[in-house]
Amino acid sequence: MMQIKRLEIAGFGKFQQQQFEFGDGLQVIYGLNESGKSTMRAFILGMLFGFPSRRHPLERHEPQGTNQYGGSIELVVDETTYRLTRLGDQPATLVNVQTQAAQPLALLDKWLAPYDRDQYLRLFTFNQAELTALKTMHASDLNVQLQQVGLVGSAPWRETATTLRTDAEALYKPRGRKPRLNQALQHYRMLTEQVKAAKQRYPEYETLQNRLLDLQAQRTSTQRDLTKLDHEQQQLANLRNQWPVYQQLQQLQATNMTTLTTATRTRYQQLSQQRTELQHALASARQQLSQQPVDTQSQGLVGFYVQHQDQFDQLEAQLPTLQQTLGQYQTLTQQGSAAKADFQAQSNAHPELLGCLSPHKQAAIETLKATLAATANTRRQHPAPNSPSLDWRLIGGAIGIVAGLLLPLGGFKWILMLAGVALLGWFGMTRSQGKPVQATDHLSDQLVAAGLAPNLTASEALQQLELVAALQRAQAAVTTADQALATQAAKLWQLIQPYQFAAGWIPVDQDHLTTSVTRIAQFYDQVHQVMQQQTMSGPDFAFVQRQVQQLTQQVRDLTEQLQALATTNGLADVDALTQAVSDAEKQTANATSRHQLQQQLSSAELSALKQYTSLEALQAVLAERQQQRTQTAQQLTQLATDIATAQAQLKELTADGQYATLRQQQADLQTEITVMARQWLTRQLGANWIDMALQALTQQQLPTVLAAATTIFAQLTAQRYNKIDLDGDEMVVKTATTQFMVAELSTATKEQLYLALRLALINHLGQAAQLPLMIDDGLVNFDEQRKQAAWQVLAAVAQHHQVLYFTNETAALTQLKTATVQQLT
Repeated sequence: MMQIKRLEIAGFGKFQQQQFEFGDGLQVIYGLNESGKSTMRAFILGMLFGFPSRRHPLERHEPQGTNQYGGSIELVVDETTYRLTRLGDQPATLVNVQTQAAQPLALLDKWLAPYDRDQYLRLFTFNQAELTALKTMHASDLNVQLQQVGLVGSAPWRETATTLRTDAEALYKPRGRKPRLNQALQHYRMLTEQVKAAKQRYPEYETLQNRLLDLQAQRTSTQRDLTKLDHEQQQLANLRNQWPVYQQLQQLQATNMTTLTTATRTRYQQLSQQRTELQHALASARQQLSQQPVDTQSQGLVGFYVQHQDQFDQLEAQLPTLQQTLGQYQTLTQQGSAAKADFQAQSNAHPELLGCLSPHKQAAIETLKATLAATANTRRQHPAPNSPSLDWRLIGGAIGIVAGLLLPLGGFKWILMLAGVALLGWFGMTRSQGKPVQATDHLSDQLVAAGLAPNLTASEALQQLELVAALQRAQAAVTTADQALATQAAKLWQLIQPYQFAAGWIPVDQDHLTTSVTRIAQFYDQVHQVMQQQTMSGPDFAFVQRQVQQLTQQVRDLTEQLQALATTNGLADVDALTQAVSDAEKQTANATSRHQLQQQLSSAELSALKQYTSLEALQAVLAERQQQRTQTAQQLTQLATDIATAQAQLKELTADGQYATLRQQQADLQTEITVMARQWLTRQLGANWIDMALQALTQQQLPTVLAAATTIFAQLTAQRYNKIDLDGDEMVVKTATTQFMVAELSTATKEQLYLALRLALINHLGQAAQLPLMIDDGLVNFDEQRKQAAWQVLAAVAQHHQVLYFTNETAALTQLKTATVQQLT
């Protein structure tokens, strides 16, 4: 059974970002004109079967105030909730709400099977416009439509039969003159008379004529074989179409029977009923206990605590864990603050290095480290001299200059001075050529790429890199502390989150975890203090409190008995026992389903289906028949070729005579007549077969539908009409004394008849897929008495199908007491 649980409309017609909740049974959606009732119905249809394309803008209900189009719908199928989402042009998605696992969209088609959008509209939904349209129909048209509802999908077959019969009458009529086959037969009779008059006996001609007759006989036999193969192929195709019903019947027959005895099921019902009664008594005692305090504040506090005491008791047992988790959270908070303070201090001390922390700088920093390491290795392998060596050129040059200046050597002193200068110059040139060239430009580029000053020396650069590494470690410590704090905060919130049901007394907030834990502890302290004061203040409170404790213990005892009953029957827990009892009840329902499925299969079909082990085996036989038919059709084509060859030989044999010409014309016309006759026969037989098949199926299903519709129609009309019957091709309704044709009924009574037939069809055909039923202002023309009866009928239908009733009648807000009401504005 499928139920609509929730609608979330992102954008559809007048609805934008709106949500609607639905329950099972009868759901009333009330709203004035243009409040969106029909729009909501169109949205549900679009979610189930897909929205119309952009070629149909009026049917799409495109919203004007938002770019979002579509939304999601939550469906409950077999007690599992699924969310179906369709947004704009995005692919639709289907998700299991409990597990959040994606589901294939083929699952949605399986739930809706065997109904497509058009069949769903014809069966499970209608509005006032569709009922009003009945007033403009002729009586014959109305009766044909009402008789055809007994067969889902019969209209295309009836149209096909009408087309075939029209085509057949265009070929031949028994008393016609204009149809082609009538004219050809008349022409053939004239040619036959002419051939008789001009016939001449030729042995060769007779031989060819006999051969032609043999070929034509073979062609007739081959045509019969082809017809037989077509019939067998059609039967196999029908069996293939019935295979899903047969397979479902097999699955129901193979269902494992429950091992629960009748005594166990009875004992379970007794214990469950007793526990339910005690739970009601416990709720009443808790309500009485909540009203004992004198002051209003205490009354509200104790009342709320007593109503949810089971939840509070379970959560109070976890209070030590909550306190311990809070302590760990506070410790991590302090550690995170210390890490952030350390990082901020280093950042303030060296703000020029913050740019080096960028992820884009890390590769450049690693390259700079490698360059500096290589430079250090080179210097260790080739150390620089501590002091310049005393070269002989330096000593000789100095002696020559000093001797020339101090000694009285006359002209020779100038020679000594020039020699000294030359030696010093030679020494200087040699020292300058021996100095290494520093690759300063390359190092500067790497410093800039790493985010450092370009004029740093190697030692300064190493110091800067050490500071950058310290900043990185401080930054990593902050990140690690934040991650640990976030993880601990999630654990703490997981323990606090269950208290959200008590937000009015214990405001908890994910952004203020410490305050939330403090409020929880204070709440328990306050409750225990008030409860103790009330116990001491008067005997009434103590008595009721003991009564609550006793009832709580009795509920636990019954739960333990249920658990023992489950264990005795080899089941894990009470839920498993409940499921086993439910399965036993389902077995009874499955027996009904098996009976209904058996009614859909004739004994001949069931016997034929049992011959095949699987659908693949049936498909293989069908493929074999198709191959045989193809071969037979090829043989028929070859025979036609041979016949044409024999006719050509006859023409050549008698090409010079009038007889040959007439005989050939007769043969050609005979072939044409044969083709037209086969066409006429095929169409006539096809139309007759469709009529017989539809009539047989109607006779199987329509009496059951009419019987159910009679009951509903009698209830809708206050027992005025007690029978819906067929009088030949006409549908009639009967009272205790007379009967009426459908055309003689009033507009409202016609609509009530249509509603009864529609609900009977849903009960009869809807077992294959129990889908939601949507009615949009369908009871407008009903008087108050019949409207009340219609609502009672819908309430009964709502026990098996979720019913969405869209209306603008204010009476529905007060008179449908068992319905859930949604009001649109």
